[in-house]
Amino acid sequence: MPSLVAKEINKSIEVQSVKLEEQSINEDGTVDYTYTTVFKIYDENSSKIYEKEGEITITIIDNELKVTRDWSRGIKIDGLDGGL
Repeated sequence: MPSLVAKEINKSIEVQSVKLEEQSINEDGTVDYTYTTVFKIYDENSSKIYEKEGEITITIIDNELKVTRDWSRGIKIDGLDGGL
């Protein structure tokens, strides 16, 4: 999704940081986390830092980590109709 946003507004995108914080371990073996992703959208003339927060649930399926739920708060991106 971020790369599509960057292409739509004709700018580059760079992830600055991702913070995961465990919230709970569920009876079904899944784990709930909150997350904050900080990213920069920039071009040769400007640069702006954005922060996106949300929640995910992760489980193990066939020995691989899988995201089974992903929810995030919307944010308004300059130059993008509707936001992210």
